[in-house]
Amino acid sequence: MAASVGELTWSDVLGLALTIAEEVRRERVDVIVAVLRGGIYPALAIAARLGVERIYAVEFRKYSDDKPPRELSAVPALVRDEVPQLRGERVLIVDDVARTGSTLKAAKELVKSKGAGEVKTAVLVVRSSEMVEVPDYYGVFMKACPLFPWER
Repeated sequence: MAASVGELTWSDVLGLALTIAEEVRRERVDVIVAVLRGGIYPALAIAARLGVERIYAVEFRKYSDDKPPRELSAVPALVRDEVPQLRGERVLIVDDVARTGSTLKAAKELVKSKGAGEVKTAVLVVRSSEMVEVPDYYGVFMKACPLFPWER
């Protein structure tokens, strides 16, 4: 299993998040939505760098926490929704990893249903080139299953 897991350090995570923030800087972002649990760390770093004060959270469950993860359901199930009604605000959705893009797609549909204007997505790690929702921004492409510092 060790060969199929790629370890990331806190320094790696911060570096990727700040790189994404610099790419996003040319966009106006009013609200950041973190996909829990792993998306909260890069979301906080990106929000701090961009000066975005409004951060909300959503949580979907599709995969187990195993490494590599097991699929628990075909579609992401909404577990927590802390996003208020949005009035045309520009939203950046942030997650730690995207394999199929289905969680990003579900999160994007959720914030659009709450009145968001432009919605962009960002992840630290992309694991596949065949996705239902490709993130607008990402830090690195990895075939290996990422092991983040908060998972150790």
